[in-house]
Amino acid sequence: MPRLQTLLLPLLLITALAACDQQPSREAQILAKLPLQDAYEHNIDRMASLLAPAHPQVPEARIREVLRKHLTVEDQRQDLFKLYSEKNFSDAEFASIVDAMQDPAKARALEETEAGKRLSEKLTALMRETARDTQVQALAEQRMQQVEDELAELEKAGS
Repeated sequence: MPRLQTLLLPLLLITALAACDQQPSREAQILAKLPLQDAYEHNIDRMASLLAPAHPQVPEARIREVLRKHLTVEDQRQDLFKLYSEKNFSDAEFASIVDAMQDPAKARALEETEAGKRLSEKLTALMRETARDTQVQALAEQRMQQVEDELAELEKAGS
């Protein structure tokens, strides 16, 4: 039995070292490199300001709470995982997108190149394709209806 333990230890060390050499998954890269929470908060704030005139009895802060309840950061995270997946973008393309998102000067420089224009067109096409997806549309409509229903109830109740 001591011989098995002697052989097992080097195997475990080699496995651990091999795991250290692996690149993080695309999902881990998205979480680490893209400002998901900031983008989510920006989207919530924007939607709240658009909904506020239709629901004047409900304070904008309460509208934000309702939006967060029905449109979660996890939903947005999953959408971004699908959009920026390895299936849609190579590692080099994804790295270019991240660079452009993190540095406006790099974004402008990328827009001037043929590769940057192709990448922008590809991203736009994928976003349009997602927006045309009937399942995505149905889910978005369902969530927004839940938001509208809850806001209407709050108005009736005097918020």
